[in-house]
Amino acid sequence: MSLVLALVLWLGDVRVRSDVVDDEATRRALTVRAGASADAWSIDVDDGSAPSEVRATLRHRGGREVQRSFVLASATTEERSRELAAALALVIEQQAPIDTAPPTASLQTAVRDPIGWLAVGARLGAGRPADVDGGATLRGGARWRYVQVVGSWASVHSRRDRLAVDGVRVGGGAAFGGSVGPWWIGGQVLPQLQWLFVRDRGRARGVTATTELAALAQLRTHGVWLGLRAGLELATPPVRLLGADDALRFGRARFVLGVEIGLQLPPERRASKAPRGRRSAAWTPAPPRSRT
Repeated sequence: MSLVLALVLWLGDVRVRSDVVDDEATRRALTVRAGASADAWSIDVDDGSAPSEVRATLRHRGGREVQRSFVLASATTEERSRELAAALALVIEQQAPIDTAPPTASLQTAVRDPIGWLAVGARLGAGRPADVDGGATLRGGARWRYVQVVGSWASVHSRRDRLAVDGVRVGGGAAFGGSVGPWWIGGQVLPQLQWLFVRDRGRARGVTATTELAALAQLRTHGVWLGLRAGLELATPPVRLLGADDALRFGRARFVLGVEIGLQLPPERRASKAPRGRRSAAWTPAPPRSRT
């Protein structure tokens, strides 16, 4: 007997012990309205305290039990059966959030779409000897939760009396970190190639490589992107630029500082308010009032 009862609870069924409604008609209407959700419930329907009242006991396969009383206003048994099925479907629907299993860890840690950004800024470099260089920067990238890919273009400018150095740097790298409140904090590795053009009494040019190793802090607020980075710049090989009377030297390791401001790509969308106006009218039959 216990095995039969367990099977009924697992498969779901509607058992009617009242003349107010018909069990088969109630079962068919409930299947139409609730679909597969009704399969998890076993339902017993008994007479209530009033002639047109029935009391339903719903038992979930997980062990939960819900009791409701319904006063049915329809005239025929068939109509009352459909009316009861609509009320039972509503009860099952109200219990649906309890039935829903929490998302698995794999879904919770799914890879999110990257956040793109583009920013303009400035950088300043200095070392030993303290020959300073600086320039404008144009940087952009795509940021996931813990990783960023970064692309960079920068100008290079330095002066010592009549000796002038100008150039361009282009590179790409990656940053690794995570969110701390509204900030994203991490570290960046950015290899670059630089083309240098030297002017004194004559002209010269050359190509060297440099790698920026820097701590990175970024703040994203209302679609505006603010960035700050500080670290070391490693030159391979060190650069020594000689003029007629002066020299500029960029050593193997130099301190670098950069700031930038930009925009999120695509721009951050704000939730739009629904337009005011008349709502479309729709008629929905009200379920019978229930008494718990």
